[in-house]
Amino acid sequence: MKALNLIAAILITSTIMFASNEKAPIAVTTTISGQILDKTTGEALAGVKIEFEETVIYSDLDGNFEINNVVPGTHKINTSLISYNNTSIEVDCKSENKGLEIKLDNE
Repeated sequence: MKALNLIAAILITSTIMFASNEKAPIAVTTTISGQILDKTTGEALAGVKIEFEETVIYSDLDGNFEINNVVPGTHKINTSLISYNNTSIEVDCKSENKGLEIKLDNE
């Protein structure tokens, strides 16, 4: 009887160990990238503040930006630059969103 209890305890323990050792599913992410332009002249705008959820980045000298590790779904991107109107757009991220153009208006 003791042997049977020992075998049962080993089986239960090993089942619990293997069950808790399962790996969590890997989150799928994507990238949003694009360029910030002056709406009137079409010129690239450097140094534009880009707010995305908890992240704040700035466009480079050519107006380009890239936001990595974005969870698929609908997200809001807010932009601001001195002497331009603040802009807010929604982006539906199902896969990579490259070549996004955001055009800012002068005040």
